[in-house]
Amino acid sequence: MWRSDRRWLALGLIALAAAASAQPMPGKVIDLASGTELDQADFAQRVAAAERVLLGERHDVDADHAAERWLLQALQQQRPQGALVLEMIASDRQPRLQRVQRWLDKGRQVEPQRLAELLDWDPRWPWTRYGGLVRIAADSSIRLHGGNLSRPEVNALLASSPAVVFPVDGARQRLSAVVLAQHAGAAPMLDGMLAVQHARDTRMAQVLMQSTPPALLVAGRWHVLRGTGVPGYLPASAPSLVIALASAGEAVAGDDADLMWVVSDE
Repeated sequence: MWRSDRRWLALGLIALAAAASAQPMPGKVIDLASGTELDQADFAQRVAAAERVLLGERHDVDADHAAERWLLQALQQQRPQGALVLEMIASDRQPRLQRVQRWLDKGRQVEPQRLAELLDWDPRWPWTRYGGLVRIAADSSIRLHGGNLSRPEVNALLASSPAVVFPVDGARQRLSAVVLAQHAGAAPMLDGMLAVQHARDTRMAQVLMQSTPPALLVAGRWHVLRGTGVPGYLPASAPSLVIALASAGEAVAGDDADLMWVVSDE
């Protein structure tokens, strides 16, 4: 790419970021402790004040991904964002992530699809949904961290089905009900699938603690709730802010999250 082309691409990215940051907050945010609705400024300031933020998404809801992009940009405007931890990337991919980030730190710009190729993005997580969030992190020099297990680790747990103890009472029962409802014929593999869930949440908690704060974890909603997920694996000395994305009419318990972010279910 010619130098002039790179210059115009960089200017275009800056313009796009500015336009996106000017967008109003999607949906509405409810403080679950008080039941009050937070306005955009109060929400952004509250999240920006937290060293560790856990954001729980519905993977297949486009509105959740738009909300994630909005939040990462809003946080970066409040103060420098230290890290973005993603369930969608296995932690053993970290050396590759670091090489790509060092390359981008030299001022290089790439087209979205080329960035996916450089990262060797896992196609099981559609780039059309996650690419925008990753691109914001790359353009803002926010460190990207993989928080998931590798495929061999998952396969080993499914094969051995080790007995695991969840850190929160009732988590096994809640997660068992979710697994059986979402996966037909899962009963014979339930112990292995619960072991994978336990190991994933443990890994994400470890990566989150090792990441430079302020750090944002984006993961499936069951992974971030206090009664079932990552918060139970964090040390008591490391408080976190939990945000659950939800549709209108859904209920999220105050014991599970601090904030409920109600967006469209499309």
